[in-house]
Amino acid sequence: MWKQWLTEALLKTTIRYPSQGRFSPQINRFYINHATSIFPLHKQDITVEKSQLAGLNIEKITPTIQTNEYVILYLHGGGFHIGSLKSHRAWLYRLAQVTQTQVIHLEYPLAPEVPFPTSSESIYNAYLALLESGVDAQNIILAGDDSGANLVLALTQRFIRKQSVPLPRALMLFSPFLDLTLTSRSIRSNQKHDALTSLQFLQKSIHYYTANTNFEADDPRISPLYGDLTGLPPLLIQVGSKSLLLDDAKRLKEMAEAVDITVDYQLYTGMWHNFFMFNEWFEEGKQALVNTRSFIEEL
Repeated sequence: MWKQWLTEALLKTTIRYPSQGRFSPQINRFYINHATSIFPLHKQDITVEKSQLAGLNIEKITPTIQTNEYVILYLHGGGFHIGSLKSHRAWLYRLAQVTQTQVIHLEYPLAPEVPFPTSSESIYNAYLALLESGVDAQNIILAGDDSGANLVLALTQRFIRKQSVPLPRALMLFSPFLDLTLTSRSIRSNQKHDALTSLQFLQKSIHYYTANTNFEADDPRISPLYGDLTGLPPLLIQVGSKSLLLDDAKRLKEMAEAVDITVDYQLYTGMWHNFFMFNEWFEEGKQALVNTRSFIEEL
């Protein structure tokens, strides 16, 4: 318990409290890229290839031993305006290693320089480019954390509306940020408990993402929790009990099950937002990786 208490205190001091300030997105990106360098990079048993997909930079992380034909197309989180290939590199190396599945980490354009809908259009084109490269949709697992999970779910709902783009095999949503109206109860009840993110950070994120647009916060294209979930592929949802966004995940589970979507919902007691990135030091993070592997195997 002392290790968890110390980690939470450190995160609140170095990440959560500074995120409430008036720093520019550019400063926040620089800071997060350096802060996440504390995560050890395990480079064994993988190869990493830098390339592009529809003009966007990617890192293709391929395990030496690949036990399936799936490709995880991953969209990093960061409130739509921070996060990068670097910030999530250690976590995605471990994801590829433990699941023995290839991961394609996509560096999509960030707000406020590229707000919605231009940012999501770039991701849509990247998915089409992956299909055109010869990867079968039934071998694609779309995954993301925080705002990246939002983009994953909104993108899949767009495919269903259009009925002209084949759906991915499954979705994996980690600590998803799905309701930009900020009406989930946990945003208030977990304000003092979440070590990583804050209400002020979420509010800034929404402002950046919807800058100079006429979209309301409950528009399903930016808050996919308000969209039709019918027809979604199987879902994996992982969230910590202390996460500010706990109820975004819980509401998604309940709404998806109501329309007969297969849902593997995993709640990790005592864990904060994006706890899985700390898998090097906490058993809950290690278990989350193992459970992700099990979800993929069961597909």
